[in-house]
Amino acid sequence: MTQTDTIAAVATPPGAAGLGLIRVSGPAAAEIGRRLFRPARKTCPWQSHHLYHGDLVTADGKTVLDEVLVALMRRPHSFTGEDVLEISCHGNPLILEAVVEQCLQLGCRPAHPGEFSLRAFLNGRMDLAQAEAVAALISARSARARQIGLAQLKGALGDRLGEIRSLLVDALASLDATIDFSDDVGEEEAPAAPPQIAEAEARIASLIATYRQGRLSTEGISAVITGKPNVGKSSLLNSLAGRKKAIVTDIPGTTRDLITDTLTWDGLCVHLTDTAGIRDPRDIIEKEGIDRVWELLEEADVVIVLLDGSRPLTEEDRLIVEQNQSRADKMLLVVNKSDLPAAWSPDDLPGVVPPGSRVLHISAKFGGGLDDLRRTVIDRAGGHDAADGEGILVSLRHKLALEKALAGLTAALDNFRAGSSPEFAAFELREALDAVDEITGRKIHDDVLARIFSAFCIGK
Repeated sequence: MTQTDTIAAVATPPGAAGLGLIRVSGPAAAEIGRRLFRPARKTCPWQSHHLYHGDLVTADGKTVLDEVLVALMRRPHSFTGEDVLEISCHGNPLILEAVVEQCLQLGCRPAHPGEFSLRAFLNGRMDLAQAEAVAALISARSARARQIGLAQLKGALGDRLGEIRSLLVDALASLDATIDFSDDVGEEEAPAAPPQIAEAEARIASLIATYRQGRLSTEGISAVITGKPNVGKSSLLNSLAGRKKAIVTDIPGTTRDLITDTLTWDGLCVHLTDTAGIRDPRDIIEKEGIDRVWELLEEADVVIVLLDGSRPLTEEDRLIVEQNQSRADKMLLVVNKSDLPAAWSPDDLPGVVPPGSRVLHISAKFGGGLDDLRRTVIDRAGGHDAADGEGILVSLRHKLALEKALAGLTAALDNFRAGSSPEFAAFELREALDAVDEITGRKIHDDVLARIFSAFCIGK
């Protein structure tokens, strides 16, 4: 797809920096480079993918704007598939603004958010999943998220989808042949389901199963610390964060709002939240804080129920543990103040410890047991089971499309089992194929494209 206009934008983040990059893409990119660039040497051959040193001047040639490096990437071997000019200059916002202004004077228009990536997709330089990976890679907040974004950009997800697509195309071809020769087949010879359908069904189900690990790797783990007042919740947050994030006092109910810090453990983001102590609220403000705790516990990946091991268990302790029993699959019982003499043992909590789990003993004050707690939080969330990024799902859009495809394959197989005409199964297969093609962009509506790329930054 050839674009008739040329776009320009700053491709580096806002603010002052050592370097800034302006990207220009479109049919006029080379001419704009010739008009604005004055090479340090007498001539500039403008070979594709070569850097040239010199000055950038105004369109009238009278004013030098900056000393720069420029590169021209000629179509189709560029990011967008068009002629692309990249100008590397000093990262003063005034310089960047002046350079873009000169590009606009020479006929460019400002790029829309994500328009460079959109053009790359439209020109066949990448599929839609790869284009979305550009945004994911840039916004990655952990090593695992970066790894997944890079793998998707390199085509790992597209490769898996391509294999599934080939299976569906082969199955459709087999069905179409059956339908074409249906007059030659007696009713007692009902066609069997092509084996590619069951194979595609299994592969799609396997891919959908990676979504939870993909989400944990990209969005991070939500871990919430709960317990009665003064058991050390704020001290635990501060110790894990390595800084004083929450106020710690001996006064019960000090924390009344949610306090969250984002940490990185084993390459994963962990959003750790300190909450108001759960008890009968003393005033409306504390009641609001406790109500928000219960809402947050429902959404958390891991619930850390913190108990004070240096004081006897109370009814408040037992009630908090029992109220979290419905979250047993994500609850961790953690006993704080292991540096002090123990006033009770886990045996005093019969029937409330989740099956297969153990009670952790820590000292938030001195750091004892915190490494074990970090590992256990990630294990309980399933973070250590996360895939290595080789073609896994991280996008809800992709997951919903594959669920639609899976439903189509299941319906197709049901039609065969019921002895229905193969036309019905062929219809379901085409629906499944369209759903897979929505992910890579082979079949996509313009409004969906606009929604996807509008979330990108300008210059991306």
